[in-house]
Amino acid sequence: MNTKTKSAITVSIVAVLIFVGSFFFIKTRVAVSQNRLAANITKAVENKDGKLFLKQFSKDNQNIKFSDIGAQSVVKDLHDNATDPTSEIGKIITDGRSVAGTKTDYSFTVETKKIMGLFTSYYLTTRKSPVQVSNYTGYGDDMTIKMTSGGKNQTVTRSQMSSGFFPGKYDFDISSGGEDDGSYWIRSAGDGETIDLTVTDD
Repeated sequence: MNTKTKSAITVSIVAVLIFVGSFFFIKTRVAVSQNRLAANITKAVENKDGKLFLKQFSKDNQNIKFSDIGAQSVVKDLHDNATDPTSEIGKIITDGRSVAGTKTDYSFTVETKKIMGLFTSYYLTTRKSPVQVSNYTGYGDDMTIKMTSGGKNQTVTRSQMSSGFFPGKYDFDISSGGEDDGSYWIRSAGDGETIDLTVTDD
């Protein structure tokens, strides 16, 4: 066997090893099985890890404004209030069932996509809940809304409110006409239903 033949065989073996290695890497690391999705959700709830929980959703869902705040409040609710065993929460969600005992009946959907046309990968989706702010303070549109969840103190426009929120609980301080109208909160379920937030001067 000459040197060229040996080199060709070596290159072929290396190419096959790279292909096989890539195949298993994609199958085990990139593509997410339904069991792995459930395990990731359970781990996120056990550790109250909103970042890990949010990573289980589609990119569009992850990019919803304030989704990090919502995701953190969801895992806290699931951890603190669910009457189902924490170890079963991931499987309950991936089976399309509701977790019992939580503050709201969250709406999550399991969907799939193909990776390289070969591997099925599972992920979660949800729907944004628009918030309709009704101002009954007598000051018209002279109203300031500040998001206070997660240690933030960030001004939110009514347009951002109506664009919709990821599931979870959100806290606000609202003032109008220079007067503090108090603290308000909304809880989004992920069902796409509009939430009415009524602001009064009482």
